[in-house]
Amino acid sequence: MPSTVIGAAARQLVQEECLAIANALAMRSDIHVGVHSARKAIRRLRAVLALFATDEPPLQRSDRALQRLGRGLSALRDAHVLVDTAQSLQDGAPASGWVTVITHLGARRDRLLQRAYAEDPGFQKKRRAVQRVGLELDAQGWERVSKGDLRRALARSRRRVRKAAARARDSDDPEALHDWRRRVRRLRMQLEAMARLDSGLVKDHSGSDGGKQAKGLHRLSDALGRQQDLRLLRNHMRGMPVLQDKAVLMALAR
Repeated sequence: MPSTVIGAAARQLVQEECLAIANALAMRSDIHVGVHSARKAIRRLRAVLALFATDEPPLQRSDRALQRLGRGLSALRDAHVLVDTAQSLQDGAPASGWVTVITHLGARRDRLLQRAYAEDPGFQKKRRAVQRVGLELDAQGWERVSKGDLRRALARSRRRVRKAAARARDSDDPEALHDWRRRVRRLRMQLEAMARLDSGLVKDHSGSDGGKQAKGLHRLSDALGRQQDLRLLRNHMRGMPVLQDKAVLMALAR
């Protein structure tokens, strides 16, 4: 596939992700789900930008803007995931104390959302920031990218996953596990993006295609994410002063 065709596909892909972020932030039926969806779209877009690694200031500015936007939503996303995680544990192992935990976490999630809306009604500032990123990215010279550039970027991501995995296995530090998960997730998103740009770019030495590789990474990322979510839930439960059967619930959240 000529670079000009890959460039056009890349331009379309980044614009689709910008639109996905803006639409998620504008969601009214369930804004908690919208925030979660926006965070995922931000990660997908940043993963794509990392494939086109460059020293050009415009791409760096766009990536930093997306990073700030994602960090600004992280507390809301974590609050929503805490509620979902507690509810999933209640479904799998009912216990009377889960009602208290879910009620407490749900109220906390709603307070955080109200505070965020007070500072940025309807997330209008955030949506304008996404619009600026979209305009800046649309003006970039995507047609200049080569297949070799993409292959080297993907190889770099694979090396980072291997190094992060080694650090996580040799350490009890939760941050090492979190870094491994982030690297795995980014590589999976890059494989999915590159399959859309040119499926031939993501075949490995064994001939496995990007879809199969991405599915395996998705399973690993989900498993690592579940560990992280459970640890976050335990930390919050540990700080709750009045909680029936706390020891039992803490054990179930492992």
